[in-house]
Amino acid sequence: MDLRRIDLNLLVVFEALVSEANVSRAARRLHLSQSALSHALSRLREAFGDPILERQGRVMVATPRALVALPEVRSLLSQVGRLFAHGGRFEPATAERTFHVGASDYAAASVLPTLLARIREEAPGLRLRVHHAGRVNAPAMLRSGELDLALGVFNHLTDDLVTQPVHEEPYLCAVDAKTGVRVPLSKQGYLDGEHINVLVQGDTLGVIDEALARQGLTRRITLTVPHFSTALALLRGTPLIYTGPAGLFSPTSIKRALHIFKPPFELPDFPTQVAWSVRNQNDEGLRWLSQHLRMP
Repeated sequence: MDLRRIDLNLLVVFEALVSEANVSRAARRLHLSQSALSHALSRLREAFGDPILERQGRVMVATPRALVALPEVRSLLSQVGRLFAHGGRFEPATAERTFHVGASDYAAASVLPTLLARIREEAPGLRLRVHHAGRVNAPAMLRSGELDLALGVFNHLTDDLVTQPVHEEPYLCAVDAKTGVRVPLSKQGYLDGEHINVLVQGDTLGVIDEALARQGLTRRITLTVPHFSTALALLRGTPLIYTGPAGLFSPTSIKRALHIFKPPFELPDFPTQVAWSVRNQNDEGLRWLSQHLRMP
């Protein structure tokens, strides 16, 4: 293929189209007319030798080949952006860049508000695109370039990934205040109860159950969900017990609806960490972003 015939702007169009799987949304995101984006899609299909998007019923979906290529395209765009950004220097006030951040719903809700406020004040040209990711899939997404940063619990990572702590907080337990469960629970009462568990991305055991296993203990997990907010919602009207980070139970409306108590055994604190690929160690934009990740 003669690269001189390839318009690199098509990579920007490719990333938007495959991410949105919708021509209209991609056009709005890129501030282009729908006809202009449709023309760009035709050029992409010819250059790529693939439909990129295909109709399935009433919706468009990205082709398998396009989905495989997406992380590589994002990585290329990120590298090109760094190459031409003020000679490699990151100037928050003038930077125009999209960062892809992996996080659970709790990590995003607890850490990103302070970052967004700082972006509005100091770096209005920055944009964040948050992807649901946990400790199982986030490392691979960081290595492939699909993510720039990931927020979560990353206790055991290989040397090609870097982490730094953002925040630690204790675990607390909660039950619906209206179900008559008497709290605080004894250790045996906790183990015998029915539990709702959060696994962001398909871990066999979460942090809580790993800690229990080290003590030779197991609990009865009735329901497992991928989102912290879902766990809270599903407590209502059930005798289920939920054990989660303390900050999750901070809002007054939640405190009124639940009985909240300390776990009846020792648990490590719930950590929130930020991780990124070692190849991006010198990326000033990522460094600026990670330095402003704080809990309110």
